[in-house]
Amino acid sequence: MKILNKKNLWISFLVLLICGCASTKAIPDRNLIEDPEFTNWFNIRGLGGDIDDGKEQAVFPSSEQLGNPSWSIAQWGSRYNFADPKITEKKQISKNIFQLNNKSKSFTVNSKTGEVEMELFASTCYEKPRIKGEPWPHLLISTQFTDVRAAAGFCKVQNIKNLKLNINSQLLSFKDNHPNPDPDLHAAQFLMHIIVQNLTRDDDGYGDMLWFGIPIFDNRHEIIMETFSKDSGKPDASGKFIFNLGHEALRPTDDTFFKNGKIISGENTEVIPTQVDVIPWIHYAFQLARKNGFMQTTSFRDLYVSGMNIGWEMPGTYDATMRISNLSLIAEY
Repeated sequence: MKILNKKNLWISFLVLLICGCASTKAIPDRNLIEDPEFTNWFNIRGLGGDIDDGKEQAVFPSSEQLGNPSWSIAQWGSRYNFADPKITEKKQISKNIFQLNNKSKSFTVNSKTGEVEMELFASTCYEKPRIKGEPWPHLLISTQFTDVRAAAGFCKVQNIKNLKLNINSQLLSFKDNHPNPDPDLHAAQFLMHIIVQNLTRDDDGYGDMLWFGIPIFDNRHEIIMETFSKDSGKPDASGKFIFNLGHEALRPTDDTFFKNGKIISGENTEVIPTQVDVIPWIHYAFQLARKNGFMQTTSFRDLYVSGMNIGWEMPGTYDATMRISNLSLIAEY
């Protein structure tokens, strides 16, 4: 029998400690966005509101669905339906680039580079400037994360040490068609929202949620300030708490979509990076929601990040195009 001296015991202890530390990390780091290159197609949802139920009506780019698309295109209130082949042109530009076009919007995806261009012509959606309480056009893409009920550890907030968002954005075009815009009513906003939700079954707060906002562009503000509010302003608003991060938390550089106080756009404009670890801000947003009367029957341990959307909301008569790329949401455990 081999006798271990103190030195050998110490070495053995270190080996066990290192191996034990390595093995305790049961969940590997992962991109919660399972299809960041958009290779698994899109469901096209309806216009919503009084027109239809806003549910899936078609698949893009192919008409033959070979599985369940990872992404959806939402086009609420945008007047001309992408799912209607009579008014929408669907074309393949190259092997990996596909496009939808109609009078109110254009959507282009490159499934090799993971680039998406979203162009919304809100000027075709309004017959007169929007007034208080009226809906507005959207052009968004959305995805659900790993099924949080079947694989709870991936998306449960208290299990995630860091949740690092990265996205690059380039404003390719922008046109203001308002003679006298009211900043309380009229805007062109390009936003990302992460859904933070109580998904603890049998809990009193099951299903309750907050919108965690990452504002990328707002034509009214070069420097976007932190805000929070109740989701309202249109008939189908969720009524849930919305928290929006401020500019300083989101930009690793001083670059903005403005120059000398004016919006700049075009193929030669700067690509603006957005980078942030959202976990400490989710803690903050949840406490803020509770303080303001929301999510009263939900505890922090009940929270999951269950999905996201990103794109245009235009409660104003604007026409604009944004290109996004390098999208990731890396969870570190």
